Amino acid sequence: MARDLPPFRPVTKAELRYIWTNHPENRRLVLEIECYSRVIAEIDVLYKTTHQAWRYHLGGNLTALHLLQQIMTAERQRLPAEIVDADQP
Repeated sequence: MARDLPPFRPVTKAELRYIWTNHPENRRLVLEIECYSRVIAEIDVLYKTTHQAWRYHLGGNLTALHLLQQIMTAERQRLPAEIVDADQP
């Protein structure tokens, strides 16, 4: 069984830039974090599109989409505002 992560402060874009510039040996890790952030943003857009189509064609909520929404909301609340704002069009 996977263990829960200990509480931690999410990394900011400024911190990632600092690591990229001053610790080139960790650039792969910075790229992984940025990739993760972009994937989460894309999943959020796809969730919204799917949810809208589901409600339009069938009405109501789909439980799996509702659970996905809860996960996305928790992730948005965990991230610093600067990261969430950067992902908005």
